[in-house]
Amino acid sequence: MSKKSSAQLDADRRAEARRRARLQAQGRLAEDEQDEVEAAPARRPSGSLFQRLFPPAAPLPGKPDPMAGFTYTGRLRPVVSSLWLIPRNLYAGVGMGILWAAAYVITIQYAATIVGSIASFVSFGALVAAGWLGWQRPWLYGLAAAVIGYLLYVVYVIVALAGTPALAEPGATSAAFAYLVTNGVLQAAIGALAGFYGGYLRRRLADPATRQAADARRRR
Repeated sequence: MSKKSSAQLDADRRAEARRRARLQAQGRLAEDEQDEVEAAPARRPSGSLFQRLFPPAAPLPGKPDPMAGFTYTGRLRPVVSSLWLIPRNLYAGVGMGILWAAAYVITIQYAATIVGSIASFVSFGALVAAGWLGWQRPWLYGLAAAVIGYLLYVVYVIVALAGTPALAEPGATSAAFAYLVTNGVLQAAIGALAGFYGGYLRRRLADPATRQAADARRRR
């Protein structure tokens, strides 16, 4: 088979360039360019910052439907389902709430000390543990633990400050009440976020894909 001369090769290249120019003018792609576009993988959407920080995690394997047996279908289903779920995992909500209250009291009593710092970590860890244990709805159990624990803390404050002369000063009682309410709302929000993180962390660690990726990194 004879080889093409340089003049023939130049002519072929010019013809191919004219063909591409015509296709481009018509808004059409050359076949090889079209194949390249089709073969190129679609770019994955970047997603929001929250999705990048917390990629989707699969449900826990081997766990039953947390709403099995719940039959209410009214307009208040989210509220009623939450009240229905909390008693079904008392250790996550009530147990971690009691632990949070004890650790929070120590945090306040021993502020700016190593004991208070350790107790602060324990109090936050109790909220994360509430979400870890409350696999049915992690953020709910974190919220429940924070609310139950804070109510116990409020009882402690009332008993500790009962009869204190400082409360007899004008405006002292209302200022203390405002502080307790504001701080309570903050602790409830922290509890919901910590509980969500605890449940998310448990699902991520239980995901086979996550374990395989961790094993592959260790083998490197």
